[in-house]
Amino acid sequence: MASETSDHLRSERAGQRLLLAGLLAGALFAAYHLGSTSSSPVTVSALLVYGVAAVMAVRNHDGAGRTRGTVLIATGLEPAALRGLLASRAGSTVAVYRTERVTDELRELQDSYGLVLVVGKEHDPRAKERLSASGLSRQVPDIAEREIVLAGPRHFTKYVRGALARLAVPGTQVRTASVKFRQRA
Repeated sequence: MASETSDHLRSERAGQRLLLAGLLAGALFAAYHLGSTSSSPVTVSALLVYGVAAVMAVRNHDGAGRTRGTVLIATGLEPAALRGLLASRAGSTVAVYRTERVTDELRELQDSYGLVLVVGKEHDPRAKERLSASGLSRQVPDIAEREIVLAGPRHFTKYVRGALARLAVPGTQVRTASVKFRQRA
């Protein structure tokens, strides 16, 4: 728990939040002290100082959540749906796909799009480890700075969301794709 908290405090986004809070608190403190006198011009200047500090804080805060690219983490997709997701995400996309067996089509997607294959059954400890917080951070070191797209059954996306939370990936950067899944035999 303490380790998760310290990792969260060290993230770039947490630093930005602390800077924003510090700027606003400092401006409020200054405005309070300047406005505590009975003179009306001082009250106006105190509000002006607070307003300028608030504008500076908002301008310095990265509220847009700029990301460096996308990470697609998926399992159980129809091949056409997986190909469509990969084709629609050009550029700096990293795709991680869990499968029970490697097919020729998956090898072709691996060659064409750099698909990272995680081979193993749903409860295989090796496959689960590669989709855990430590496994994902090894495969994609800058994962907290990327947009995350999850595709797969609910239990899969829940597991991966838990791993992403341990990596301090903001929930605003994580979304679930709506795609067609393979029918289980």
